[in-house]
Amino acid sequence: MDTNVIKVTLWGMDVGYLYWDKKQKLAVFEYEVSFLEKGLDIAPLSMSINSQRSKKGMPWLGGTDKLYVGLPPMLADSLPDKYGNSLFTGWLRENKISTKQVTPVDHLSFIGTRAMGALEFEPAKELGRDNAFDVDVQKLYLFAKEVLSERGDTVLRAENSILWQDLIKISSSPGGKRPKAIIAINKETNEVKSGQGTIPNGFEHYILKYDDNSSYPYAKLEYVYYLMAVSAGIHIMPSELKTYEGVTHFLTKRFDRVGNEKLHVQTLAAMNPLATSYEELFAVIRRLNLPYEDSEQQYLRMVFNVLAKNVEDHSRNFAFIMNKEGVWRLSPAYDITFSVDLTAPTYANTHALSINGKDDDIAMGDLIEVAKSNDIRNYKALIAQVQLGISKFETLAIEIGIDKKLIVDIKSHFI
Repeated sequence: MDTNVIKVTLWGMDVGYLYWDKKQKLAVFEYEVSFLEKGLDIAPLSMSINSQRSKKGMPWLGGTDKLYVGLPPMLADSLPDKYGNSLFTGWLRENKISTKQVTPVDHLSFIGTRAMGALEFEPAKELGRDNAFDVDVQKLYLFAKEVLSERGDTVLRAENSILWQDLIKISSSPGGKRPKAIIAINKETNEVKSGQGTIPNGFEHYILKYDDNSSYPYAKLEYVYYLMAVSAGIHIMPSELKTYEGVTHFLTKRFDRVGNEKLHVQTLAAMNPLATSYEELFAVIRRLNLPYEDSEQQYLRMVFNVLAKNVEDHSRNFAFIMNKEGVWRLSPAYDITFSVDLTAPTYANTHALSINGKDDDIAMGDLIEVAKSNDIRNYKALIAQVQLGISKFETLAIEIGIDKKLIVDIKSHFI
């Protein structure tokens, strides 16, 4: 693969051009002049169309931090995390392509129109059928497990070529480290199709997080946290548990799709690459001039993460959505679950974003300090609201069949 130069598009408009500078080992991006004239500020805090750099036609260089792999933050958001990257590496191996020959720009070309959010990349690597196709969830998941085990005989068999195409199209673009698939579901007929491209009438876009059927109930636990979050007043997309061939998976509706329309999404990591605290997250909300409701929502989520020990609260797990009119809002919450590694030492389970200068041993006083410094009204009532939601954990976990010893272990970490 040696794409080197690709065009970035949004809703059929040419946004700009991206190429890989081999000497600097960084990507270089330039806005298309016609896009600047449309007034859609798709990266207002990190690559604004209104900045002097953009207006003068000067290029934007990629980020040097490992998180951005040499891409500008706005575009690095379109790359997947651990699971999607593992599938991409497997695909390269299957096609006898050295990873040393592949740049992050090539990877975006590989993703093409399948990125989360609304940005698309041309020329895109052709991967067979573009329209929605029927999906055998469990068959594809089992094939994915074989691929990721790096067993050569798995990927070389000719009959696996269609499975490869299907797996890559539904699983190689979403973020996160857990295995997942982008699908579309018809609630009336229970049909499952791929969630890429245009989906038929009666179908809706979902992300399915596989449960690997191990002793740790990832899917059930995330569903319990979803129910607690809803009870706490947190805005989160409708979610449920779905069982295929005896294995239960976590299913959540996508917030970057309305029918077949794509919404533009930027994570905190793209909005402010330097953000390492919740205070900086609130600062982004203010700089985007979002309504007070969004600040209150973010406060609920921060309190929930602290009290229920969701320590995977890194900068890619908070996002903002922009519609076609250029209006920004805080996205619904996502990836909310108990994320303490029960086998790891305490120092390995600190919060990714700090609160009042602390990433561990966060006390009620720290939560109150953040509320006061960000003009959060009725913060005592909001904290109580979260506490009430979290108090339902044991009842919900027992109802859903989570092991009682694990319930006790998890509750012992709650604050």
